[in-house]
Amino acid sequence: MKITEIYSPQEITDLAKNRFQEERSLDHLEGWFLAREIAMRCDKIYKNEPDCIRIAKTQVEIMKEIPLTLGEYHVFAGTQDDAFARSYALINPSFTVNSFAGYCDPTAVFGDIAPIGDITKKRIDHVKDYYAKNEFAKVLTAAYKPVEKYTKEAVFFIEQVTGHVIPDVRHLLEKGVLYVKQEIAEHQEATDDQNKKDYYEAMSITMDALLVLAGRYEAMATEKAKHSEGKTKERFLCMAESLKRVPAEGASDLYEAIQSFLLIWQTMCLEQTPNPFAFSVGNADRIFEPYRAKENLDRDTAAALLKHMLVFFNVADRSWAISQNLIIGGRDIDGKDMTNPTSYALFDAYFDMNLPQPILSVKLHKNTPDKLYEEMGRFFFTPGVLTPSLFNDDALFEVLEAHGTDREDLPDYSVAGCQEPLIMGKDNGNTTNSWLNLPKVLELVLQGGKSEITGDQIGKTKEELGYSSNLELLKNIREVFYKELDYYVDEMVSSANNASRAIGLYQVPFLSSMMGGIETGIDMRDTKQQGTKYNGSGCLIHGLSVLADSFIAIDTLLRERPEDADKMLDALRDNFEHDKEMHQYLLECDKFGNNIEEVDKEAKEIAEKVSAMIASKKNYLDNPFRPDYATPSTHLMYGHWVGATPDGRKAREMLNYGVDPLYGEASGGLGMRMLSNRQLPFRTMNGGYASHFGINPGYFKSMTMEEKGLEFKKKVFTPLFFNSYDEKEVSPFYLYVNVTTPDMLLKVLENPKKYAPSGVYIVRIHGTFVNFLDLSPEIQEDIIKRLDPNSTALSGSGH
Repeated sequence: MKITEIYSPQEITDLAKNRFQEERSLDHLEGWFLAREIAMRCDKIYKNEPDCIRIAKTQVEIMKEIPLTLGEYHVFAGTQDDAFARSYALINPSFTVNSFAGYCDPTAVFGDIAPIGDITKKRIDHVKDYYAKNEFAKVLTAAYKPVEKYTKEAVFFIEQVTGHVIPDVRHLLEKGVLYVKQEIAEHQEATDDQNKKDYYEAMSITMDALLVLAGRYEAMATEKAKHSEGKTKERFLCMAESLKRVPAEGASDLYEAIQSFLLIWQTMCLEQTPNPFAFSVGNADRIFEPYRAKENLDRDTAAALLKHMLVFFNVADRSWAISQNLIIGGRDIDGKDMTNPTSYALFDAYFDMNLPQPILSVKLHKNTPDKLYEEMGRFFFTPGVLTPSLFNDDALFEVLEAHGTDREDLPDYSVAGCQEPLIMGKDNGNTTNSWLNLPKVLELVLQGGKSEITGDQIGKTKEELGYSSNLELLKNIREVFYKELDYYVDEMVSSANNASRAIGLYQVPFLSSMMGGIETGIDMRDTKQQGTKYNGSGCLIHGLSVLADSFIAIDTLLRERPEDADKMLDALRDNFEHDKEMHQYLLECDKFGNNIEEVDKEAKEIAEKVSAMIASKKNYLDNPFRPDYATPSTHLMYGHWVGATPDGRKAREMLNYGVDPLYGEASGGLGMRMLSNRQLPFRTMNGGYASHFGINPGYFKSMTMEEKGLEFKKKVFTPLFFNSYDEKEVSPFYLYVNVTTPDMLLKVLENPKKYAPSGVYIVRIHGTFVNFLDLSPEIQEDIIKRLDPNSTALSGSGH
């Protein structure tokens, strides 16, 4: 019997909503700790095995021992809970900017578990001590230590990347584990390389781990059925029957495809516990449409089943598994639209559930049907409902192809984490490997290497830079800045590569089987041989418009008041406390985002030079670093370590977000801001970028949600993405929006019972949806500030 014969779509939906409430009631997470404890024991048991085989056998043991549950509302077996800790700073209501210290401590996660039951403090400390002394901790510490004086004030930052990748699950879904194990055996037999033979053995063993998981859930479902009656009994029998077939065999319908997918995902996450942040699904509509089509499942029923998949991605009381991206829509090589019935079923599932995870992204192109825009209208114009991220296929195809992606792979680009474009199943981009703070470098250059925040000597003195006077330094500011930036970037790259070598010690044979490993016999994290078709390392670049505005302010001062060079630098050191006039003067200089040619040209030149510098640096496999102008709330953390800047920004204030103007600096409305934005060299940003519009819903006068969706296309998407003003340039390719006003969010805070009676009011914060009421005051304030209504005022609005 099929689940769709037992329940109506509404009943399946009711189970999904009850399942989410069940999940949200979970306020502790210990599975990751138990998994690490099992791994600690296995390190000794399998110490004589090759690392990859030891890791694979450990995964089998974890699957045998990890506690599993099936609640009263499960339609599918599976959970992500055991892979995550309650630790992500930005969605923690107690988060403060000045407390953020990055992710450089390999044992920090052990601070996220409190003694509970038989998990005592002594037991926690024992496991923590073990992982503080293992080889990974030693290599990672060695990566961070030489650059500590730079990272502690966020000149740059590095991290070992766990997730931020998009596996291609399609083959495993279609063929099943037993078929894939046979493929692995054939490749193992065909190679004479003993290391590859070992690795193929490891991949095969991890497939066994997946089968162990499915077998345990099958037994649990059978047991639940014995003690249930009516539809509940039939539901668990249906689950048990499906688990006999999948994932061992290929899925035959949508129900089986979702069930198989969830267990594949659970296995993949447990392989990287704790906190494999930002695994992303890829084009989910293309993944699941063949299975929906096999039984011609109607839209309501497909949506109801997919709602359970969305619930799976939410972990415990704050949906701790963040930045998991799911994308729909898009085009093929020839420009043909690839939207399908599952695309719209996913829309229905997202809208009705309105969950913090996974992120919904939508691919747009010149041939996107109006129907898709119409259906997006309800997301943009229903208060407190999630809004999708938007990606421009036409532009991204150009960008990716220009940086070496084969043409046939372009339709399979998807989004990892917040906004990073990667090829599904073929690209290990290490996207958050390094983070660069342009305004901090400018501060050190202007102040002779001394931090305005702490007074510490971090960089070169003015004399070491070759200048005896501030005036001469300012006259040559660009030359000096780029020379010093190159030095800091080299330091950053060296340490980032060492961090990658550290995480490479934790091989991932199960994930690698969906990332090209079956073809190569090489781990996707291998730092000596390339296991994926594409490989790179990311650099997230902060402060583009702050730097551009600062250079323009310096030019203006030199042109109008060169005698005040010393006075300006004194004012910066003093945070303008005793020179309000200088502060006002710098604030009044031209700013990016207002369609002013000189400033826009400056921002473009900075982006071109910095992108070229980053792309010239090589990672551990001699592949280029990828410039990424995204700042996932790190514009707050990094701004906290930057002193006053020549654009008039005060010390410790936020930097600009992504490629956007600094809040409050673009006052000419959306049209002017778009014109500035379009001057940027998006072709160079193959790592991605971030841009946010806070738009007043009052500007849209259509009567229905569908009509407003089309109006949004006309007023926002077409002018930004598809207005070909210069065929030689690449159009912008990413945007997310919050269609609300600062006043509205203030009302939500002041009277949540009235404006958010369910206790949930979803807003966007870069690459994740969040419940606005769950956030810390600092993050709430940031979102409100960046709505910046003057920068997105539409013509005819009275602004």
